[in-house]
Amino acid sequence: MLRLTDMAKLGRRVRQDDLETLGAPTQALLVDAVDDGRAADAKVLAQYTIEEGKSVHDLMCDWVWDLLTRVAQRHGEEEMYDILRASQATWMMKRTWKGFLTLTVEERVAVIAEMIRAHHSGPAQDGGVAVVDEGDRYAIVMDPCGSGGRMRRGDAIDGTPSRLGPPYKFGVTEGAHDWSWGQSNVPYYCLHCAVNEILPMEWGGHPLWLTEYDPDARKPCAWVFYKKAEQIPERYYERVGRKKPDGGEGRY
Repeated sequence: MLRLTDMAKLGRRVRQDDLETLGAPTQALLVDAVDDGRAADAKVLAQYTIEEGKSVHDLMCDWVWDLLTRVAQRHGEEEMYDILRASQATWMMKRTWKGFLTLTVEERVAVIAEMIRAHHSGPAQDGGVAVVDEGDRYAIVMDPCGSGGRMRRGDAIDGTPSRLGPPYKFGVTEGAHDWSWGQSNVPYYCLHCAVNEILPMEWGGHPLWLTEYDPDARKPCAWVFYKKAEQIPERYYERVGRKKPDGGEGRY
């Protein structure tokens, strides 16, 4: 029997079903509720899918930033780029870059919007973002991003503080690097977004998308998709120590 009840020790709802249904996927129970005409149960379960995934998602993000901080403390922050580059190159070449080259820009926006929704972005951490046509580009605006943005601001839903301060004290870049958009004080976690730009530039000349990172954690971040490679301003290449290809050279 389904029982979704408040667990005071955690401060949120948790499924505490009978054992025969405790292992059933929540989305399967949601479909059953729709099929049975139990609209109220379906709505509750739909909202619970957000809460259910949030704890593991947030833990993994916190863990990654903590791990990167410890690597920097033990081996120096120059190791950040080598580690991120080595790990991201594997999946980005095989899954993201090659696959995205077959997509239109509009299709890329749809795929990334799906990912960002699953990333628990937005003030309610329910995946809500703004997708905007800005003429020569599309922007996915996250206020905040569900990972770096949430950790920088602090978690308003869970009532936990910014990971930049105690008890976390996760690290930021001490220097300004090509792989931190030429900025210092960039969280080690957020550096992967800069590497997301650098690797496609090396492989095909152009980034797949660009990150509008704001040093002020209270402000939103955005991922930007230019409709044509030639419309991408030179400054986006220069900030990561690269040069924009001449004319129509490169793959985009």
